[in-house]
Amino acid sequence: MGALLALQPCRLSPEILKAPLPFDLYSGNGTLLSRQGSRLKGNPETLLSQSLFRPRLDSERNEVGALRRLESLIVQYGQQTESWSCSIENVRQLKLLAGELVELCAAHSDVCVSMAAYLPGATHAIRHSFAVAIHSIVLGSALGLDTSHLHTLARAALTMNLSLLSYHDDWASIRGTLSVLQMNNVHRHPFLSSDLLSQSPGVDLNWITAVDQHHENFDGSGYPLGLKGELIALESRVLRAADMWCALVLDRSGRGRKPPRLALHELSGSVRGHLDYQIFVTLKKLMGCYPPGTLTRLSNRETALVVRWDRNGPLPRSVVSIISASGETMREFNIRNVSQSGFGIRDYAQLNLAQISRIRWPRVWESS
Repeated sequence: MGALLALQPCRLSPEILKAPLPFDLYSGNGTLLSRQGSRLKGNPETLLSQSLFRPRLDSERNEVGALRRLESLIVQYGQQTESWSCSIENVRQLKLLAGELVELCAAHSDVCVSMAAYLPGATHAIRHSFAVAIHSIVLGSALGLDTSHLHTLARAALTMNLSLLSYHDDWASIRGTLSVLQMNNVHRHPFLSSDLLSQSPGVDLNWITAVDQHHENFDGSGYPLGLKGELIALESRVLRAADMWCALVLDRSGRGRKPPRLALHELSGSVRGHLDYQIFVTLKKLMGCYPPGTLTRLSNRETALVVRWDRNGPLPRSVVSIISASGETMREFNIRNVSQSGFGIRDYAQLNLAQISRIRWPRVWESS
C-alpha cells in the first residue's frame, strides 16, 4: 500500500483568495479540491470559514520531533507549576511554554491530540491540564479564533487548576463522593487560581478572567458565580468544553473513560445546557467518533491507534496497528487504511497501563 498523503490544516486568508493558490488544496478526507496555481471561486466568507488542508511540507513532517518536543513541554510544565511563586519569571516561562504549544498544535495537531492521554511521567493533574490546553487550542482554532485568543486559551488551561494541583491526584483516586471540605475546595479553586494569577506580574485581565470563569456553565448552573450565557468570557466557554471532553475521554488508566461516541452522546444529553451550543457543535464536528488517540479494534482483531482524523467524514483517514490479534505488542507497527477490506473498525478498544508503558511511541509515528 502506498503512503497516504500527509496533510496540514490550512486557514485561507483574504490575500490568498486574490491570487493563484500557492499549494494544492484538499478536504479533510483527502479529496483534491483545487490545484496549485488555480484561483478559488465562490463566496469569500464561505471559503474562509471552511476546514481545508494543504500538503504538509517536508520541514513539517518530523512527527517524531514533534512528539519529543511535546514530551519536553509537559516536563517543563510540571516543573514550572510545582515551583510557582507568583513571580514575573514564572509568568514569563509559562507564556513561552504556552506559545510553543500553540505553534506545535498548529503544525502537528494530529500528534498533539493523539498523545494527550499517553505522555509519560506526568501526574494525572499535570496531564489533564496539559491535555485541556491542547484541546482548547485546537478547538479555538476550529472556531476561527485569532492567535491572541489561542495564547490566552493555552495560558488559562495550563493555570486553571493552579490552586488544586497538590490535591488533584489524591482526589482522582477516590471512587466515592468527595467530602464537604473537599467539595468546598473544588468550588473555590477557580477563584483561588485566578487570585494567584492576579498576584503574578505580567498576567493580563483576559487570562485571569478565563481562569476565574472556566467552571461557569452556559445555563447558569456553574460556579463560582453562576454566570450565564455570554456573560461568560468566550475563552472560558471554550475551556469548559475542552475540560469536559478531556475529563470524559482521556483518563489513560481506563477508569471512567468513555469512548468518544458515548462522550459526545453525554455532552449532547444531560449536560447539554452546560456548554455554549455553537462551541459544542464545533467540538462535535472536530472530534467526531474517532479523534486522534482513539484506540480501536479492527476486523482482523488488531488493536490500532487513530493517527489521522478525517474532519469531513465518519471514519479516521488512517490508524496504526500496535497490538496483534494475539494481544502482544507488535514488533513492527503497521499503518492501516480502515476503508480497506480486512481493516475496518469493529469497536473501540482499551489498553491497561502496563500495555501502554510498552508502546514505543516514536516508532508509532515513524510508522504513520
